[in-house]
Amino acid sequence: MLTYFFLFIIGLMVGSFLSVVIYRETTDIPKTKKEKILSWLPTWVAGRSHCDYCQNQLLWFENIPLISYLIQRGKCRKCGRKIPFSYPLFELFTALEFVWLYWLIQRFAFFQQMEGSYSLFVLGFWLFVFSLSVALSIIDIKAGILPDSLIVVGSCVAVLRLLITGRYEFIIAGIGLGLFFLALYLLTGGKGIGFGDVKLAFFIGVVLGWWQWILVAMFVAFLTGAIVGVILIVFRKKTMKSAIPFGPFLLGGMLVAKLFAESIWLWYTGLI
Repeated sequence: MLTYFFLFIIGLMVGSFLSVVIYRETTDIPKTKKEKILSWLPTWVAGRSHCDYCQNQLLWFENIPLISYLIQRGKCRKCGRKIPFSYPLFELFTALEFVWLYWLIQRFAFFQQMEGSYSLFVLGFWLFVFSLSVALSIIDIKAGILPDSLIVVGSCVAVLRLLITGRYEFIIAGIGLGLFFLALYLLTGGKGIGFGDVKLAFFIGVVLGWWQWILVAMFVAFLTGAIVGVILIVFRKKTMKSAIPFGPFLLGGMLVAKLFAESIWLWYTGLI
């Protein structure tokens, strides 16, 4: 139980950090003179947290995940404006995700197939992948972008994992999937998918590696994307010419493939 509690607390802190990342990647925030000097850094690196409304810089006790929101009754200490409920909700979601993933890794072998046995490294890597996937999906939905900084960080961590475990062929899988999406991008003139999806494809390829898993991930991504697109058009939320963020479907397909690809593949091959 102590491990679950510890992971819950870590998840709250990671969720708080990711909330800042999502906010800064989807909001045009004026930069101070000091931050302009560090303009080469991602927006979520420079500068301290502040109130979205009065821009008051938050003190340490206002930055305690979930607890600060409850103590302050969901309001800014200085201006009294309501703090968006999405912040504590995302912190709680991330904390529960950490606990859930630890439970999965303890009970199922598919997370251990890369390293051969359970380790803290396995847990840390998949907590990172799932958390990054959620953040990228929300950013893509809100702003229609997949930030290079996050994809680069994710790809570097995924490649480092392969160098440690010796699965160098997974890098080839990432390059192959990236080239496939690059071809789609060029053939559609950038109208079918964005270039961010091309870079994201490399990340997905090196995370999954096995071509069967990649096929399952792409099938799930394109199928769910098409279904959601049709539903939005039917209810007149989108038109045939409207752009629909594809990143969430790609990342969702990746996570579904990691969890269920082997079962799906065995079921499919049993039918043919």
